Amino acid sequence: MDPIKALDDRLNALRDNLVTTATVSGTSGTKVIVTMQGASLTLPRLTSYTPTVGDVVIVLTAFPGAWLVLGKPA
Repeated sequence: MDPIKALDDRLNALRDNLVTTATVSGTSGTKVIVTMQGASLTLPRLTSYTPTVGDVVIVLTAFPGAWLVLGKPA
């Protein structure tokens, strides 16, 4: 296997998993409860985002298990 192609493929896979979408189903204190890939998760959010049930939001993945709700796109 070509090492440059293997590295490129791995970097593309990592990039593709950095950002995903989820749907807001509620709140818990300052956190947002979202449904993402069939699972319900309670995640931190940016203070500039005010969650509303039903919003489709952008979720950033810093590393597996560390997510941050960025907010709803305009």
